[in-house]
Amino acid sequence: MSKIQYFPPMFERLTPRTPWAGGRMVDTDVLTLAEAASMATKHAGEPVTIGDFLRAAARGEITLRAIVHRTAKVQKHDGGIYCNGGQENENRVPARAIATLPLTACQHLAAAGRASWRTFDGFELVEGVLQRYTKGELVAGEPDFETVPDDCRVVGYDVHALADEYTAPEATQAEPQAAPVEADSASDAPDTSKGTPPKLTEVDKAEILRLYNRGRGASVNAMAKQFNVSRPTIEKVLQRAGIKK
Repeated sequence: MSKIQYFPPMFERLTPRTPWAGGRMVDTDVLTLAEAASMATKHAGEPVTIGDFLRAAARGEITLRAIVHRTAKVQKHDGGIYCNGGQENENRVPARAIATLPLTACQHLAAAGRASWRTFDGFELVEGVLQRYTKGELVAGEPDFETVPDDCRVVGYDVHALADEYTAPEATQAEPQAAPVEADSASDAPDTSKGTPPKLTEVDKAEILRLYNRGRGASVNAMAKQFNVSRPTIEKVLQRAGIKK
């Protein structure tokens, strides 16, 4: 590798928006995914899972790091010195170091629960946008690093940022109005002869149950935005199905 190739983000980086209420943690703490999920759940008041962290990392919304289990020789993207310049361990990543995972490794972890990788990501502001680039790589002949979720680490700042995505909106927030329906034909138009049509159809309700996946899938807050209804409306669907109390 020689010339730096930047990768503009496909999704916006998450940032904390509310005071932290998930327990004793600061932005620089390094947590396991199990610890992160537990504290994020406490802050949000609804389940935030390890899978939620992996998927957010796969989208580039948070940074995921991982412990490497062996010493390996590396080089900078241009073949130069990547780390420990002038020292005995120049260009060597020691065992138990915590490295920033490349986006492809995050995507593999989210999809398959395991990743093989050999590049190290860096971040740089380019025209005001924080972009990823490949900062270094394992030298030829070095086997790939292998990572599973138990190896992964996330810092407190990103735990707080992701947890805020699941935090309920303020109770005083007005219920959003449903978007107008533009029917393609008369047969597609909602029947208003018996009053205002329901905000959620039976198909919508079935999809909500599928997406929620008994607390392991989409959050109530996210589905409220997706279906353009209030959080209590989503919760009523789950309660009537006996999924959520």
